[in-house]
Amino acid sequence: MLCRDKDGWGPWRPDLPNQQFPDFTDCFEEGVILTSVNLLLIVLGFYEIRRYSKKHAVLPLHALNNWHNIAITITLYLLIALSIINFVSTLWSDWQLLNIMVISSFINLFTMFVAYSVYKKSYTHSHVSSPVLLLYWLFYLIAHILKLRTLVLMGYASKPFYFFTTLFSTILVLVVFVLELLPKPQSDYELINGDDNLNCPEESANIFSRSTFYWMTPLMKLGHQKFLTMDDLWNLDPQYRSKKISEDFDVAWNKELKKKNPSLLRAITLTFGGQFAFAAAFKAVQDILNFVQPQLLGELMEFVNSQRDRETSQPAYRGYCIAILMFVTAVIQTMFLHQYFQLCFISGMRVKAALVTAIYQKAFKLSNTSRQKSTVGEIVNHMSVDAQKLMDLFTYLHIAWSGPLQIILALYFLHQTMGVSTYAGVGIMIMMVPVNAYLANKMKILQKKQMKNKDERIKLMNEILNGIKVIKLYAWEQAFLKKISYVRNDLELKTLKRLGYLYAVQSFTWTSTPFLVSFATFAVYVLISNSPLTVQVVFVAIPLFNLLQFPLAVFPSVITSIIEASVALRRVEEYLTSEELDPKAVIRQGYYDTEDERSELVSVKNGTFGWGNSGEAVLEDINLSVKKGELVAIVGKVGAGKSSLLSSLLGEMEKIGGEVIVKGHVAYVHQTPWIMNATLRDNITFGYEYKPELYDEIIEACALKPDIAILPGGDLTEIGEKGINLSGGQKARVALARAVYARADVYLFDDTLSAVDAHVGKHIFDKVVGSNGILRTKARIFVTHGIHYLSKTDSVVMMRDGKIIEQGHFDSLMKLKSELFNLIDEFGQQEESNNLLDDETTDEPEELMPLAYETDEVATDQRSEETVSQLRERRVSVPSIHRRASTATVKNESKREQQKNELITKEEMAKGSVSWQVYSSYLKSCGVVTITFWIITLVISQGIQVATNVFLKYWSSEESNERILLYFVIYGLLGLLFSLMVIFQTIVLWVFCAIRAARKLHHQMLDGVIRSPMSFFDTTPLGRILNRFSKDIYTIDELLPRIFAGYFRTFFVVLSTIFVISFSTPLFIILIIPMTFMYIYIQTYYLSTSRELKRLDSVTRSPIYAHFQETLGGLTTIRAFQQMNRFIRDNETKLDVNQKAYFPSFSSNRWLAVRLEFLGSIIIFGAAIFSVISVLTTGNIDAGLVGLSVSYALSVTQALNWAVRQFCEIETNIVSVERVKEYIDLPSEAPVVIQDNRPDPTWPQNGLIEYQNYSTRYRQGLELVLKGVSFVINPREKVGIVGRTGAGKSSLTLSLFRLIEAVDGAILMDGVDISKIGLYDLRSRLTIIPQDPILFEGTVEFNLDPFETHDEVEIWQALQSAHLKDYISKLEGKLHAKILEGGDNFSQGQRQLLCLARALLRRSNIIVLDEATACVDVETDFQIQNTIRNEFNWATLLCIAHRLRTIIDYDRVSFFFYFLYEGNVVEFDTPYNLLQNPNSLFYKLCEQSNEFDYLKDLATKNHSPKR
Repeated sequence: MLCRDKDGWGPWRPDLPNQQFPDFTDCFEEGVILTSVNLLLIVLGFYEIRRYSKKHAVLPLHALNNWHNIAITITLYLLIALSIINFVSTLWSDWQLLNIMVISSFINLFTMFVAYSVYKKSYTHSHVSSPVLLLYWLFYLIAHILKLRTLVLMGYASKPFYFFTTLFSTILVLVVFVLELLPKPQSDYELINGDDNLNCPEESANIFSRSTFYWMTPLMKLGHQKFLTMDDLWNLDPQYRSKKISEDFDVAWNKELKKKNPSLLRAITLTFGGQFAFAAAFKAVQDILNFVQPQLLGELMEFVNSQRDRETSQPAYRGYCIAILMFVTAVIQTMFLHQYFQLCFISGMRVKAALVTAIYQKAFKLSNTSRQKSTVGEIVNHMSVDAQKLMDLFTYLHIAWSGPLQIILALYFLHQTMGVSTYAGVGIMIMMVPVNAYLANKMKILQKKQMKNKDERIKLMNEILNGIKVIKLYAWEQAFLKKISYVRNDLELKTLKRLGYLYAVQSFTWTSTPFLVSFATFAVYVLISNSPLTVQVVFVAIPLFNLLQFPLAVFPSVITSIIEASVALRRVEEYLTSEELDPKAVIRQGYYDTEDERSELVSVKNGTFGWGNSGEAVLEDINLSVKKGELVAIVGKVGAGKSSLLSSLLGEMEKIGGEVIVKGHVAYVHQTPWIMNATLRDNITFGYEYKPELYDEIIEACALKPDIAILPGGDLTEIGEKGINLSGGQKARVALARAVYARADVYLFDDTLSAVDAHVGKHIFDKVVGSNGILRTKARIFVTHGIHYLSKTDSVVMMRDGKIIEQGHFDSLMKLKSELFNLIDEFGQQEESNNLLDDETTDEPEELMPLAYETDEVATDQRSEETVSQLRERRVSVPSIHRRASTATVKNESKREQQKNELITKEEMAKGSVSWQVYSSYLKSCGVVTITFWIITLVISQGIQVATNVFLKYWSSEESNERILLYFVIYGLLGLLFSLMVIFQTIVLWVFCAIRAARKLHHQMLDGVIRSPMSFFDTTPLGRILNRFSKDIYTIDELLPRIFAGYFRTFFVVLSTIFVISFSTPLFIILIIPMTFMYIYIQTYYLSTSRELKRLDSVTRSPIYAHFQETLGGLTTIRAFQQMNRFIRDNETKLDVNQKAYFPSFSSNRWLAVRLEFLGSIIIFGAAIFSVISVLTTGNIDAGLVGLSVSYALSVTQALNWAVRQFCEIETNIVSVERVKEYIDLPSEAPVVIQDNRPDPTWPQNGLIEYQNYSTRYRQGLELVLKGVSFVINPREKVGIVGRTGAGKSSLTLSLFRLIEAVDGAILMDGVDISKIGLYDLRSRLTIIPQDPILFEGTVEFNLDPFETHDEVEIWQALQSAHLKDYISKLEGKLHAKILEGGDNFSQGQRQLLCLARALLRRSNIIVLDEATACVDVETDFQIQNTIRNEFNWATLLCIAHRLRTIIDYDRVSFFFYFLYEGNVVEFDTPYNLLQNPNSLFYKLCEQSNEFDYLKDLATKNHSPKR
C-alpha cells in the first residue's frame, strides 16, 4: 500500500540483466533498511540524551571553539540541509503522504535533528564520542552505499537529483563518521585535573576501540619493548576503586544485616548484579550466532552438491555470500563474546574488592568468641582463597543458564536435521543428569574437606612463622615439620588424590556423553529412517554435536565451581555475620562536655566482664573511678585480671553487667608492644601530623634518643614486622612514645616498664607517667609489678582472682596493714629509705615549665566547640591515603639513603620469560617418564577423535545402509576407546604427576624456609612467606595440572584441525604460512606483556596479605587509638594497587582473543572460500570433504585462542613454581647434625663457657653488635647480664645458640668449639627462657614436651616448680587443655611461667634467662627466683635482667655498654666488688634504680669471703 514502486517491497529486484549479484528494491532500501536505522537512533538517541543529562559536563562551553567541533557541526548542518531538500523534493514529486519515500525522508529529517542533539550533549558531557551515534553513522553509511549501488545499476540518469543528494549525503556521513572516530583535542580538557596519561584509555575509547580492545594496544607495545613496572600502568577507573565499591556494597550488606537471615549472595547481587546481568545480553547473542554457522555449513554443502549438475547448480555468488556470511558471523561472535567476558571479569574484580574490604573491616569488629573461632590463617584464607573463588566464578557463572540454552538450541537444530531420532540423544543426556549430580555432590564434600585441610595447614604455617625463633632456639623443627607433614600428606594430598580419581570419572562422563548422544541419534536415525546417512546430515550434525559438547562438558564443571563458590560464600558469610564486639560495652563521651578540671574521666560501676559469650565472669564487681590528672596503679599476682581490667575499659571484653563510662580520647600501651613494619617515626606519630618540637620532647621523655642515634637511618630506619630489629625494651618505649604522641585524655599502661632497665624505668616514670611527667594532667591507669612506684601514685588498686580486693591511696592502705602492706613489707623494705630520699627531693617541686606537649594540648583545648568525634577525625586524618603521615619530611631523603634504611626486602620479581630451569624442575618433580607417557596418551586420543570423524565422512559418502552393523561397531569402538583414553590420561595426570609434584615442591620449600637463618625472617614479611604457602601451593596443587592438560589438549586439536583442512582443501596451505607467522607474532607480542602484568599482579598481592596479618596482630591497639579508618584506607590503597595490575592483565587476554579469533575467522573464511573456488574451477570436490574441513575450521576459532591463552596461563602460573623454587634455594643455616663431629651425649657436662675475642653481626652489611668480646663463665656459675636496652645483651644469648654466627673469634663450651658441631646438637643441649613468651596452638603438654620424651609425672613436677600446677589442674583437660593460637587464653605472666616449666623439663647444663620474669608480679618473681636457685643449681646460668634484685645475689655480673656501634663487656665481677667501687657503671645503675641500699645489703649478705 505504501510502496509506489513497480518492483514492490522485494526484497530482491526481479529481472536484473547481466548481474551476478542481486539487488534490493527501492521500497525495501528506503522503507526497511534506512527507516530501521533511523528509528533505532530515535529510540536510543533519547536514551543517550537522558543519560548525558544526568552527568556533569566535562568541558566548558567556551572550549567548544576548536576545529574538531566546528568541522563536525558544519557537516551536521549540511546533512540537515540536505535532509530538508530531500524531504521537500520527495513531497513535491508525490503529494501523497502515505508514500514510503515521503515517510522515510521525513523520518530521516527528524533523525538528523536527534543526531545533532545527541552530538552536542556527548561532546560536552563525555571524553568519547557517543557509541549510539557512531554505530548510527556506520549503518547509515552502509544503507546509503546500497542505495548508490542501486542507482548506479538502474542508470542514475533517470533520477539525477536523487542520485546527487544521496551521493553528497554519503560523503558527508563518511566525513562525520571519520571525524567522530578521531579523539577530541587534548587541550580542551580544561576541567579535568591530573595527568591524562595516567587515566585508563578505556575511559576515552570509542565503541570500535572497545569492541576490538584497541585501547590496550599502547600498553601491549610498551610491554613488548620493555619490562613493565607499576609506573607504566594507568590509574584505576574511579568506579573500580575499592573505596567506591566498598561504600556501595556496605549499603546493601547493612540492609541485609537488618533481616533475620542476612544473605551475602543477595547483597552481592544488589550491588553488582546490573553490570553482570548486562553481560548476559552479549552472551545470549553470541550463543544464538553459534548456531548460525552449522546452518550456513549446510547451505555451503548444498551449494557444493548442486554444482554436480548444471541444471540444478546454484549461482556462484551464493557460494561467495555463504563464505562471507560465515566470516561476518564469526567476527560478530568474537566481538560479543569478549565484551561479555570483559564485563564478567570486571564484575568479578569488583566483587573481590568488596569482599576483601568487608573481610578486613569485619576484623576490627570481631568479638573474642569470634576471634577464637577464626584464626589468623583462616581469616587470611577468606581473603586469599574464598574471595578469589567467588571472583573466578563470575567469569563463567552465566553458563549456568547459557549451557541449558545452548543444549536446547542444539537439540532444536538437530531435530530439524535428523527428526525424532534426536530424542534418543536426549534420553542419554537425561540418564547422565543423576550421574553428574552424584559426582558433583561427592566433589562438594571433598572440596569442603580440602578447604578445611588448607585452613589447618595455613594456620600451622602461620604459627610456625610467628614462633620460628623459639622453634630454632629449642631445636623443635622436627616436631613441627611432623605436624605439617601430617596435615599436608595424610589429609590434604590424600583428599587431592581422591579428587583426582573423581576428576577422571567426571572426564569419562563428559567425553562419553556427546559420543553416546551422537551414537544413539545416528543409530535411531538409520533404523527408523528409510534414507541412509548422508554427508549433509552428518556434517551439519557434527558441528551441532560439537556445540552440544561444550555446554555438556563445561556445565558440570561450572556446577562444581558454583558448589565450591557456594562453600566459599557460606564461609565468608559466616565470618561476616559472626558475633561482634558490643559497641555499647563502654559508653564513650566527649571530654569537652564538661569544663571541670578534676572531672571523672573513667568510671566503672558494678562491672562484671567475661571473655566469651558463655556468661562466665572473669572480672566481677568492679568499681573504679579515675579523675583528670590522677595516676592509678593496678597490682596483683599473675592471672589476677589486671590486663583484663584494661581490656574492659577498651570495650574488648563482654560486659555481663554494670556500667563503664570513658570520657575523651584513649591511648593504650599493650603488654606485648605492637610495632608496625614502617619507619620508627611512623610508628610513633601513628598517623598524626609530625610536629618536630613535640616529637623531640616525647622521644627524650621516653628515653629513645640514644636508641635513635645508633640506628643506621635514625628515626627514618625501617622497622621490621613485629619490631624484629628492636629489642624488647625498645619496642616497649616506642609503643609508649606512640601513646604519648596521640595526646589523649585517658592513658592505659599495661606493665609498660617491665621490659626496660631499672634506671630507664625510673627515667620514664619521672618524665612521662609520674606526677611531674608530661602526662601529669591526664587520667592514667598503670598496671605494674614495680612496687617501688606505688607510693608515687594517687591511688592503688589491688586485684585477686578477677576482683578488686583493696583500693585507695598508698599511705591509707599501708596504715590498714592489709595485703598490700604485707607485699611491701616482704618485698619492698628498701622503699622506706628511698621514699624518704624522694620526699626530700620532691617536697618543694621546681616550677614546672610549660612543655611543647602542653602548648600543643592548649591549642587543642581552644577548639572546645569541636565534638570529640570531630577532634578525633582531625587527629587521625592524614594528608594522603598512604599510611605515612610524615611523607613530606621523608621525601627529601635521597633514594640511596632510603634504601639503606630499609630493612624489609622488596619482593623479587623475575623479568622476561620463565627460565627453562623452572619448567625442568617442575617436570622432574612430576616425573619425566610419567609426563612422556601422559603426552603419548593425549596424541593417541586426539588421533582417535580425528579417525572417528574421517570414518563418519567415509560412512556418509557411501549413502547406503548395506554394512550398517559393521559401521556401527567400528564407530562405537572408536568412541569407547576415546573415552577410556581420557579417563586413563586424567588418572595419570592427577594421581601420578600432580600429587607427586605437589608433595615434593611443598616439602622442599618447607624445608628451605624452616632451615633459613633468622636474618631471612627479619627481612621478609610473614605475609609474603604465607602467600607462597597458600596461593602458590594452591596453584601447584590444582591450577597447573588443569592448565597443562588444557594446553596440550587444545594444542593437539589445533594441529589436527590444520591437518584435516589442508588434507581436504590443499589450497588452504597458501593461507596457513602467513597465518602461522601472524599467529606467532601476536603470541610473542602478547606473552611479553601478559607475563609481566601477571607478575605485577602477584607481587602486589603479597602486601595486601602482609598488611592484613599485621593489622590482625594489632587490632586492640588500633581500636584503642580509634585508627580503624586509617588502616581501612591503607588496605583499600594496597588493594587498588593490586587491581591496577589485575585489570590490564585480564584486558590483555581479551586483546589477544579478539585478534586470534579474527585469525580463526579467516581460517573459516579460507576453508569455505577455497572450497567454493575449488568446486567452481575444478567442479570436482567431495561435499563430505568440504563438510569435514569447514566443521573442523568452525571449532578452531576457540582452539587457537585457548592454545595461546593456556600457554600464557602456564607461563604466568609456572611463576608459582619459580617463586617456590626461590624459597627452596634459600641460603641455609649450618647443618643440623655433622656426623663426623658429634659431641658426647652428655655434653656439656660442666657448663664452662669461653668467649674468645668474639664478634658478630645480625646479617651481612650491618655493623657489629658484639665486638671482640672475651670472658669466661665457670661451670655452675650464675652470671647476671645487665646494660642499657640495645647494648647487645640479647645478642650475646643469640650467639650462644648460633642464631647469629661469628664474624670473628669463637665460643667454647666445655672445650668444644660450638661452630664446629651441628645446630641440633648445640641447641637441643641448651635451654632458654626467651624475652617474648611464645606458645603454640595445641595442648599444654605439646607446648612443654613436643617430642613426648617425658612422662606426665615429670611434666606436673615442672609445672609445680613453675607455680602453675594449681592453675593447670583447674583447666578442663588439665595437661590436654587447649592452648589457643599465640597462647591467647593465657596472660602474659602465665605464658612466661609455662616457658619456665619448659626449661625445667629440659634439664640442660647451660640455661639462659632473657627477662624471664619481666611480666610477673614481685611475689611470683620472688618464688621463681627461689625455684631458679634451687632447681637450676646443677647448671650454668646466664640471666639478662632489668630487675637488679633478680641478679644481685649471682656469682658475677657482666655489664654491657653501648659506645655507639661497639657492643662490649665493660665490667665483669661479683656484684659485691662492683658496688664497692663508686666509679663503677653497675654502681651508678643501682644508684639510679630507687633501691640502692636494699641491693647493697643483698650483695653484702651473699658475698662469700672465699670469692
